[in-house]
Amino acid sequence: MSSLRNAVKRKTHKERGQPSFRKRLGHLEKHKDYVLRAQDYHKKKRKIQQLRLKALFRNPDEFYHGMVNTKLKDGKHILEREKGTFDEIKLIRTQNLAYLNNIRAKDKSKTERLKA
Repeated sequence: MSSLRNAVKRKTHKERGQPSFRKRLGHLEKHKDYVLRAQDYHKKKRKIQQLRLKALFRNPDEFYHGMVNTKLKDGKHILEREKGTFDEIKLIRTQNLAYLNNIRAKDKSKTERLKA
């Protein structure tokens, strides 16, 4: 008998809309909106808790080479790049060009050898 009871179409209960005299109060949050907002809130809360635990159990003696070039400024890590003079930068660029020309010459000679 219970299977017949389940086969009967039931009335769906719908949420009411925002009455016109309350429009000035803004959007009326429906249950599905609340559920999404609550899920998002709890997800963020769990993530913050995980990060807090990660910070709590971190190794204070841990070291990365990237730490050498960074400084803390207002609690944020700022990467400090090495600054050179104009002549040093120009020298590095010419060395890069010389390297690329050398590689290009090697490849060219290699292709000529393979063709022959």
